[in-house]
Amino acid sequence: AQGDFASAAEMLRQVLDLSREVLGERHVDTLRAKGNLALALHAQGDFASAAEMLRQVLDLSREVLGERHVDTLRAKGNLALALHAQGDFAS
Repeated sequence: AQGDFASAAEMLRQVLDLSREVLGERHVDTLRAKGNLALALHAQGDFASAAEMLRQVLDLSREVLGERHVDTLRAKGNLALALHAQGDFAS
């Protein structure tokens, strides 16, 4: 099943790259694509990379969408799960 995660992560990387190119880094769909890639990395066990990417998504979501937007709240929850998986309970 690990190969499936790697294939998924590669496809999600392609989606993110294209989204950045077409829509820009701060577009909501690009933020979602980046979050999806981070979740795939998390599923592969790459918790540090996932957490870093999710932190970027959260920061941009706060700037672009605001603190109370559903995507910002989702990003915050996803980051919390990634940090928990790393054993980082203080962040």
